[in-house]
Amino acid sequence: MTRRKPARERGQALAETGIVITLFVTLVMGTIEFGRAWMIANMITHAARDGARIAAVVPATGRSSNGTISSTSAIQTQVLNEISNVMPSSGFTVNVTQPSPGGIPMVQVQVTGSVPYLFNLPGVGTSFSVNRTVTFRDEGR
Repeated sequence: MTRRKPARERGQALAETGIVITLFVTLVMGTIEFGRAWMIANMITHAARDGARIAAVVPATGRSSNGTISSTSAIQTQVLNEISNVMPSSGFTVNVTQPSPGGIPMVQVQVTGSVPYLFNLPGVGTSFSVNRTVTFRDEGR
């Protein structure tokens, strides 16, 4: 014997399934987006670190008489090339500076830019900004 559901309960399972699927898809999209954002931010940090390491060991032939790096364009290109392995690096800027806090010669590479989201979820925005700065001791001065 089967019991027939009352008319008001016939669509209940369908409505619950719709709610669960919506929540599940949102959770999966959020997980994918967070994982991708973490990976890209990590890759940008590593690119900045590689650029700072290159800047820290520039030989004396690539420096002016006071020890500053003559041209930082090769370092900037290297960092942008590493970023372009993960995503287009067109929206990123790379600044190479040589501060001397407390008289200690340092090199600093700063990468700033904006990374677009994969999914355009309403209320979240279209991109997130990334700002990474890496500082190494300048071994060439």
